[in-house]
Amino acid sequence: MFGHLQVYSSYSFQNSTILIKDLIQDALKKHIDVLALTDKDNMYGTMEFSKECLKYGIKPIFGLDASITIDDHLYSFILLAKDDQGYFDLMKICSQINLDHLTLEELSNYQHILVISGSRDGIVETLLSKDREEEALHYMKLFQDLFHDNYYIMIQNHHLSYQKQLNTRLISLAQFVKIKVICSNEVRYLRSQDAFAIDLMQASQQGMTLDINYTVQTSEKYLKSEDEMNKLFQNDILKETSYVLNLCKATIPMHQNHLPSYPLEKGTAYGYLMSLCKVGLKKRFKGKQISQKYIDRLKYELKTIHDMGFDDYFLIVWDYVRYAKVNHIQVGPGRGSACGSLVAYCLGITNIDPIAYDLFFERFLNPERVSMPDIDIDFQDDRRDEVIQYVIDKYGQDHAAQIVTFNTYGPRVAIRDMGKVMGVPLTTLNIVMKMIPTGVKNKKSITEVYQTSAQFQGSINRHPALKKIIGACSVIEHLPRNISMHAAGVIISKEPLSDVVPLVIGPTSNVMSQYSKDYIEEAGLLKMDFLGLKNLTMIDYILKDIYNETHQNIILNELPLDDARTYQMISSANTFGIFQLESPGMRNLLRQLKPTCFDDIVIAIALYRPGPMKNIPAYLEGRNHPDKVTYPLKELEPILKSTYGVMVYQEQMMQVAQKMAGFSLGKADILRKATSKKEAKLMASMKEEFIDGCLHNGYSKDKALEIFQLIERFADYGFNKAHSVAYGYIAYELAYLKANYPLYFFASILSNEASSQNSKLHCIQECKTYHVDILPPSINYSYDRFTVENGHIRYSLLANKNVGYTAYKDIVEEREKGLFKDIYDFMLRMDKSSVSKKVAEALIDAGAMDEFKMSRKTMRYNLATIEEYAHLMQNLGIDEKPILQVFKDDDNEKLNREKDVLGLYISKHPIELIKQKISIPIVSINCLSSYIGQYVNVVINITRVKNIVDKKGNEMCFIEGNDETGSIDGVVFASRYKTLGMLLKKGNICLINGRVDNRNKLSLIIEKVEVNEAWKN
Repeated sequence: MFGHLQVYSSYSFQNSTILIKDLIQDALKKHIDVLALTDKDNMYGTMEFSKECLKYGIKPIFGLDASITIDDHLYSFILLAKDDQGYFDLMKICSQINLDHLTLEELSNYQHILVISGSRDGIVETLLSKDREEEALHYMKLFQDLFHDNYYIMIQNHHLSYQKQLNTRLISLAQFVKIKVICSNEVRYLRSQDAFAIDLMQASQQGMTLDINYTVQTSEKYLKSEDEMNKLFQNDILKETSYVLNLCKATIPMHQNHLPSYPLEKGTAYGYLMSLCKVGLKKRFKGKQISQKYIDRLKYELKTIHDMGFDDYFLIVWDYVRYAKVNHIQVGPGRGSACGSLVAYCLGITNIDPIAYDLFFERFLNPERVSMPDIDIDFQDDRRDEVIQYVIDKYGQDHAAQIVTFNTYGPRVAIRDMGKVMGVPLTTLNIVMKMIPTGVKNKKSITEVYQTSAQFQGSINRHPALKKIIGACSVIEHLPRNISMHAAGVIISKEPLSDVVPLVIGPTSNVMSQYSKDYIEEAGLLKMDFLGLKNLTMIDYILKDIYNETHQNIILNELPLDDARTYQMISSANTFGIFQLESPGMRNLLRQLKPTCFDDIVIAIALYRPGPMKNIPAYLEGRNHPDKVTYPLKELEPILKSTYGVMVYQEQMMQVAQKMAGFSLGKADILRKATSKKEAKLMASMKEEFIDGCLHNGYSKDKALEIFQLIERFADYGFNKAHSVAYGYIAYELAYLKANYPLYFFASILSNEASSQNSKLHCIQECKTYHVDILPPSINYSYDRFTVENGHIRYSLLANKNVGYTAYKDIVEEREKGLFKDIYDFMLRMDKSSVSKKVAEALIDAGAMDEFKMSRKTMRYNLATIEEYAHLMQNLGIDEKPILQVFKDDDNEKLNREKDVLGLYISKHPIELIKQKISIPIVSINCLSSYIGQYVNVVINITRVKNIVDKKGNEMCFIEGNDETGSIDGVVFASRYKTLGMLLKKGNICLINGRVDNRNKLSLIIEKVEVNEAWKN
């Protein structure tokens, strides 16, 4: 049996280039039987490594290059798990190293671990390198006493001069005290040429630079074959190594149940769950007679949940959802397939009645396909962490944790980080990095860009340092760079988590599982997602603002789902700011669909997806001409009638399988999963069962095959109706609030979009269509958020880029003692430590002091004088206001300063000033829809220009621009581009003549362009 005892994967960040899948494939080619993974102080890759090894018939050994504390210093030991208990010991050791530290004495308590001196950073090796042989011998004897036959010496041979001498001394001392010697290759890359990539990453990590002539010290740390290893070491050492490879037999127990128990003072979880559901169902029916089908469905679900052992899980979720609601934290109506559970509805975990919307419990929890339930909950994003902390506090830090994720280098970061190591100027790196597309649809690897872009290739080849590192960067870009924390996942365990998974301290000091979300379930744990949803935060602020201003308490659960004003707004596609409904494509669908009921919103959300989109024309045709709708079988009409013969929802596919083949809903869900995951073997057996079932129910084989093929095609575009209904509720709630309380809606969206100038600008433009003015920030009346004031919206003080929270808080606290009377009063009362000159200037530029009835230029110019007055008044009591030099504001300067601190124009748009200087008729952008097909003149500020080459090889361009009322896209075709292209530059204010087009969306086909510098003066 041949193998390697010291392999480092890319999870030993910056110390290996090996991805685990590549490792296993290379091992197969070299006929390697056994591999030991020994990443540095972590087990991030252990589960992935185990699965991949077993998949290809390679024996995995679980190990760790562990930092152990000896005499207050850290030294490395290679640890290997001998058996299953050794695996669990290894996890505890790894957790303790990461959460605190592990001493030699503590390590000696673990008897199922091989402890190996086999690293240059080990204490024995360190002492020998300093010629302190007696001390090295002392520690070897100590380790032998502590670990007995589990202690080994391990040598390497990377053709390094110091290693040859070290190995001789290690072997000699080991023979003297009768310690067994084994060998390894310190595997850190698969190809010898990748050694340079390791040195680059380590230099980057340490902030070092390398010379252009730098060469690696060794390139021998690759995965060597048996023949190569046999040539490096003596037979007796190879034989002892083979013994160790056989000795280690640890496996990872999979799918053990570590679900926690919900704490109860008395009774059983099942009994408590049942009683909660009965009470919850009565509340849902509000005193009305409960239908028998609800009672039967509830009994069925409770029995299934109990039989599958998930009573406690439902109670745990119910508990933290209840905590959120009791503490006035907005909770979403549901998410995904969990909305198909009546139990979840009765407990208040979801707010979706699954029976009313034909949602299936089996789509969520299938008794015929045992897997963990998955209830993801949306919370308002600014208070989600409170719920997570509640769970951690309730079950204990030892039993609850979050989940690790990994940040990959990617092509741009790889080039930037390694380029810095080689001293490449940052300007050069930025130019090269921008040549690499990283968008979701067009992203390319370094190799792909190098092979397809002459410009990129030329830039690399012209710079010697970039040319030297480009090969290494093409390897590094695929590697994990560091750890991060999963945005939503939390795990809870019955046992201490360190008994189940290795743990680590995350970037924000949270305890995290070292196993990522892909392996948590196999470790026997359940991942619960606590998702933060910005839209719920918006809703929360809207409801609070409405209550504070009008004392009207709006209950979301009681909103009428037939509000005419809401559907009129949605049908006109006036859906900016509405969750799921605001993209241009969705708005186009809404214009055609013209929703009149909640089900129409649900179908729109399901159809407007990359796959289902292809069914939009067929659905709209059926909706407009229901008399022409046909069905594959008459018996399927009840299932497909609501979607006009088009199979849209996954639940419909399950119903078809139930109707035709007699499948239970559980088996129908297995078919759904098989088709969606393209599991060929399972699909073949399901197809046979489906056809047999259809034949048994009297359908022909041809018809059975036809319907099965329809189901197979459907897998590419079917959508989970439960998810669509849940998100439809949030969309409707926001739409209702916008349609009926637009002031509060816009104030909330502006507060939430404070960092996005484009969204803020769009929102302000839309406010004008509702005849809502945006009032400038005010030193006396503005708050941290945009607020409703006398039928309009007051700008936030914190939306000023130079005003921080400390300054804002001090201003508000001071003005509570009395409003500021003038700028003298303001400067006198405010402490310079929080309101500096820079902050005061920003407040003036934003218009926050306009109420003091001085021009902004006067206040700005005299600020130092006013500050001096405040100083004299505070220290000497001299209350004689200085005479100020008075200035008149220059409109352009005033507006530019305003935009600089607020990100946009509030008091007036410069284009309004320009329009006053132009004598010909000008059409505002918000009025262009009335001029479709006509030529108009517009004045716009160019915000984006995209030059392209048409099919004939001629240049043309697309532009985006805005005026004070909105934004518009435009196109300049090749015939006009030669004369107009030079005028269309980003930042230019242009008078444009063009034809209004509405083929796909409203746009301008540009014919003439004029730029006049005199307009700016």
